[in-house]
Amino acid sequence: MTEQPNDTSPIVPSPILTPETLGLRAASPDACRDLGDVRQAIDRIDETIVGLLGLRLGYVLTAARFKPDAASIPAPERVAAMLPERRRWAERHGLDPDFVVPLFSQIIQWFIQRQVAHWTRERSGGASGADQAPPSTPSSRA
Repeated sequence: MTEQPNDTSPIVPSPILTPETLGLRAASPDACRDLGDVRQAIDRIDETIVGLLGLRLGYVLTAARFKPDAASIPAPERVAAMLPERRRWAERHGLDPDFVVPLFSQIIQWFIQRQVAHWTRERSGGASGADQAPPSTPSSRA
């Protein structure tokens, strides 16, 4: 599998994810007429983010097919390359990297756990529901 070079071109808004395609009443934050418009936009954007995380999970679980063993799943060199890139993306979009990088670190770790559970389940031939999130405990919320 060939790695694609890092794209350093400016990120432009997706032609697919527009206020219109998201079903936003206001075409931009400045076009909001009232708090209802703001809340409707935030809710639709959040729903889209959750849907994209679900799509991401599908790709993460598919990646397990290409991993020779569970030990190869964490791929620390890949994570080490991903986080600086997410920092650059945050900066490019005017977001605080000190928020975005830890957020993605948490996302990545959770998805790694799901991939390990999926890989293990697929290799054992069982259907234990191991791809589901573990129960929240005080130690897992830290």
